[in-house]
Amino acid sequence: MKILKNKLSKTLSNESISFTDTPNKGGDMNPNTIIIHFTAGRSAESSISWFKDPAAKASAHLVIDREGKITQMIEFGKKAWHAGKSRWADRSGLNDFSIGIELDNPGRLTKVNDRFYSWFEKEYPKDVVVEGKHKHEKNVTYWHSFTEKQIDACFKVCKLLMENYNVKEVLGHDDVSPYRKNDPGPAFPMESFRAKLFGRDDDTADIYKVTVNNVNIRKGAGTEFESLRQLQKDAKVEFLKSKLGWFYVYVLEKPKEGEEPLYGWINGSLLQKV
Repeated sequence: MKILKNKLSKTLSNESISFTDTPNKGGDMNPNTIIIHFTAGRSAESSISWFKDPAAKASAHLVIDREGKITQMIEFGKKAWHAGKSRWADRSGLNDFSIGIELDNPGRLTKVNDRFYSWFEKEYPKDVVVEGKHKHEKNVTYWHSFTEKQIDACFKVCKLLMENYNVKEVLGHDDVSPYRKNDPGPAFPMESFRAKLFGRDDDTADIYKVTVNNVNIRKGAGTEFESLRQLQKDAKVEFLKSKLGWFYVYVLEKPKEGEEPLYGWINGSLLQKV
């Protein structure tokens, strides 16, 4: 496949690519980030239908079904409404510069006795169930697996997007809206997927812990900047970037009701890698 005028186009006859338009989109943008989601829906068809409905006020650039079939709904140079209230490092409102890819998958499953059900009460067999702990949660829960065809199609699309646009980040919805969203979740191999895309051997998150009590997390990289809060010893943070010995991080704890996830700067000498 290739990209022509911000749309996917076939280069081989066996490639399954189609375009279905949606009114749920914004103006022009220059994408530099990819965000991967699961649909949490009954099927790819139902999700596509929902994204076409103006009442949904939601959309994505691409939907990939479980056989690897790709449906594009918005040109890559236009904004889709997929990220919602979102932030990564010092940027917010990721709809303004990101491409959203939705993978057909019902998401988290609930175990009742020895059976597994989606939120819309459909039962799924054990062979599609993945037991795993979400990185923002403490307990192991159950998730629907992704297919190899899906992941392969997603990889090929991401690689093509990186070749055609200035893409520097490939993230999950749960990265940019932590605690508010849980997709694509632990069933998606995000670390190895991202490492393969960028040609790295390892792409696991850099997690640090605070080494002393009453450590200030600040608005900027220096003691002259206002403290947002104090963290106590052993509090965990995820590293995002560094500047002059200071680390820009986000705090790995669930925000209180009505609060946003906490991002800020901590002196690197007060952190130890976990």
